[in-house]
Amino acid sequence: MKCVKRLLLPSVVASALLLPLAAPASAGENDTISVKLKNYIGNKESLFIDINGEYKVNGMADTTRYGGDTRFDVANNVANAGWTNPANVIVVNRDAFGDALASTPLAYKLDGPILLTDANRLTPKTEEEIKKLNPDNILIIGGTISVSKNVEKTLSNYGNVNRIGGATRYEVAKNIQKSYFPSASGAVVATGMKFTDALSSASYAAMNGYPILLSGNNTIRNDYTIPSRVVISGGRLSVSSGVENTLKQKGASVERVDGRSRYEVSANLIKQLGMKADKVFLSNGQTFADALTGSVLAAKEGSSLLLIEPNSLPDPVKNLLNEQNTSKYSLLGGIISITDTVQNSLSGMLTGNGYTVESINGNLELKQHGAKIKNLGTTFTAQPVDYNKDVMSISGRRYLGNMNFAVEAGRFVRPTNENIPFEDYIKGVVPREMPAGWHVEALKAQSVAARTVAVKNKGKTIDDTTSYQVFGGYEWDSRTSGLVEETRGKVLRDQYGKPITAAFSSNNGGHTEDSSAVWGTSLPYLSAQPDPFNPNFEWNYLLDRQKIKDMFYSTLKSDIEKQLGNTKTVTIEEVTNVSTRGTTRGQRAEFVTVDVKYSAQDNLSGAVSPGNGTVTIKAGDFRSKAGSTNIKSTMFHIENKDGSFIFYGRGYGHGIGMSQYGAQARANAGQSYIDILKFYYPGANLTNY
Repeated sequence: MKCVKRLLLPSVVASALLLPLAAPASAGENDTISVKLKNYIGNKESLFIDINGEYKVNGMADTTRYGGDTRFDVANNVANAGWTNPANVIVVNRDAFGDALASTPLAYKLDGPILLTDANRLTPKTEEEIKKLNPDNILIIGGTISVSKNVEKTLSNYGNVNRIGGATRYEVAKNIQKSYFPSASGAVVATGMKFTDALSSASYAAMNGYPILLSGNNTIRNDYTIPSRVVISGGRLSVSSGVENTLKQKGASVERVDGRSRYEVSANLIKQLGMKADKVFLSNGQTFADALTGSVLAAKEGSSLLLIEPNSLPDPVKNLLNEQNTSKYSLLGGIISITDTVQNSLSGMLTGNGYTVESINGNLELKQHGAKIKNLGTTFTAQPVDYNKDVMSISGRRYLGNMNFAVEAGRFVRPTNENIPFEDYIKGVVPREMPAGWHVEALKAQSVAARTVAVKNKGKTIDDTTSYQVFGGYEWDSRTSGLVEETRGKVLRDQYGKPITAAFSSNNGGHTEDSSAVWGTSLPYLSAQPDPFNPNFEWNYLLDRQKIKDMFYSTLKSDIEKQLGNTKTVTIEEVTNVSTRGTTRGQRAEFVTVDVKYSAQDNLSGAVSPGNGTVTIKAGDFRSKAGSTNIKSTMFHIENKDGSFIFYGRGYGHGIGMSQYGAQARANAGQSYIDILKFYYPGANLTNY
């Protein structure tokens, strides 16, 4: 049973001034209500969202960060995540990426992490990590210029130390292949002049047991053992066509993975080589150390590695992640390497401004500043990290708590503010239903009525329109919030202890209406009675014959056809008169009668004959069809003037239950909110919920 009400009269009441907000209620309250947002949202295919605080979106991916203040911290955190007491640890120079490029497949094969050191001394953080890992063997990659004898001596205190060196990075790669991959079925070839292509392919090479071989400027070493399959990582500016031809001449089947940027190469490796991307590692494409140390853990976890920019996902990477529906991300590096903004966008942590939720082909797409973040299907929910602090603004209006977004009617975005604690809900209702500057006793009466509506609908989803009561979200007013607190928990119950239908309207025209006149059910606490305190409010509205005909054509046509036994097809020619019939207990029109001229064609013979008829419409239905803001109540009479019909009326709304203007007048006359409630809901009991 709906608590349909009214709109406050803008010509009489000014808007309430929004003052500093009172603190929200605890999110742990058991009694909640959910509100579908329609009144201020309308039907839109795109909604603008701003976040003050943090909201977590379900359906997004999980993120893990292997961070730290330095590259040594990152390497150590990666090692701790993947290994407890490994037999082997690999140590490389923190800056000499060339020597280290071929290390990932080796580290994966030996099942040990890669750690970093300065060239001339073992970095203290790395030394502490090696103590903690307590390996049997420590393998140095690179010559003594990259990792000095002094470092080697220190390392010997913590395990058996060996070295794979070489005069150049190319020789280091050759020696790794010769020692550990002499009979591999394939290899990855990447340029030795930059780190990005080699490290992008490192986890793939490792998981497939392929060594990484380095090419120079249009050359590749003759002493590499070239297997039957070679994957080139990078375009022809990185690994030339001449190198590719040399590989083919040596009998290799060559597949090249290229791209217009390092980021596109890393994405294309996954697509072209058929790698899984349900979970991926992400590393800053401008620095090598994090990608190097993280690539071994990526391979160990069966994941791919993608290069990104510190503040954003490049389009090739973003498109790949959307296509693959990636659900888990491991971020390599601290917030300088990969910012919190990137992590938040991946994990579904919304913070800041510029979001949109858009309905596209029946699905919801989340964007920020116009850039797509993720397709989230037909529905998703955003949850505040801290209910008492985090606020979501939708099209400029603020809301607390969980917000569900769903596709409605196949195209509209419909938000629902879910599980709002009662008292917070009431604080969002009262200043929207009654001006905040009105008398405190009237506002208390409104608070109790609004709370009773909430309690009656506990656990349900209602809407924020006058079909229930207008809800303004977190646009609270400090004055009304204080009065809500003064009446906290108070509701109206019937003789059986059930919450009443606490209907209210703007102005009852001097007489309340009986509930049976509108809903067909007579409730003892919603009876018709004179209300001498209700201030007079008169209105009028003109409807001409043609407008009535157009507005009610289908109703008039079908009713006349029924009167004729459905044997003829009727065409309404003209509305000749409109009048009221009957009076309700609340002194309102019961019916509106519409006299018409029509023509009727016999369905069998086809003969057409004229006729006159009368159609009777419930006054409430007539008002609804004509517009409840035009015909403001059913307390009206009709006058025929020059072919048009003027509706003269009093009051605004259905008139059932409490009149808000009447409550204000009674409060001004000295009545308490209890007195007001007793008058408008006779026999109801004021109790605590």
